[in-house]
Amino acid sequence: MDITLLQNTHRELNIDWVEHIASTQSAVKNNGLLIAENQPAGVGRRGNHWLTVPGKSICFSLRLNLTSSVAGLSGYALIIGVAVIETLLFFDTHTQARLKWPNDLYVNDKKFGGILINLTPKTSNTTDVTIGIGINWTLSDEQLASINQPVTNIPLSIKPKRAIFINQLVAQIKNNNQRFLADTLSSILPIWQQYDYLIGRHIMIKQNEQMLHGKYCGINPCGQLQAIIDNQLKTFSAAEVSIRNHV
Repeated sequence: MDITLLQNTHRELNIDWVEHIASTQSAVKNNGLLIAENQPAGVGRRGNHWLTVPGKSICFSLRLNLTSSVAGLSGYALIIGVAVIETLLFFDTHTQARLKWPNDLYVNDKKFGGILINLTPKTSNTTDVTIGIGINWTLSDEQLASINQPVTNIPLSIKPKRAIFINQLVAQIKNNNQRFLADTLSSILPIWQQYDYLIGRHIMIKQNEQMLHGKYCGINPCGQLQAIIDNQLKTFSAAEVSIRNHV
């Protein structure tokens, strides 16, 4: 991958591209962007494995220092999901992509990407943020079928070069960071709501070892999931639960 465009656009970042690395999340430099073709030890949320195919996937980690406490970054993963949607809209104004709380990217009931966020406090008001993004770009039907869940490629009929897409996405992430630090999720939530994959669905929520059944009711201003369970509106943070399946 030619990263010249990225280096020229994002001069403040330490940008690297590698053929092979165990995990970009653990290797990315401070204030850096690390792109990998092959990542055998790549993981998603809760340790789930993420397949990368050289030349047919997008896999990178972006590490930034934000002026906020960890507590002040509640719901932060949502702005990264919105950044992916906004990048897709840049290339296709009629994208059918959707966001599944808290960090999955879907189209037509199939996953095409995921987001992993690691937050490390540095001081009382600064946090080291590492954003990992994996996207299926041009996997073959055979490669997609080898994955043990319904998956597909990114919904772009005309795909730019991967470096061009990453360049636009990193710019959008930086823009969304500024919006988030200025007014938390208030300017981001309307976009999330427009592309919310779970709207109108009955869902199953795994909390510890308990499975809860309820109707999804959107995201609150703190980025928490809301659901009606046993006729009561309840809220859940991403750290507490996972969405196991839905109907």
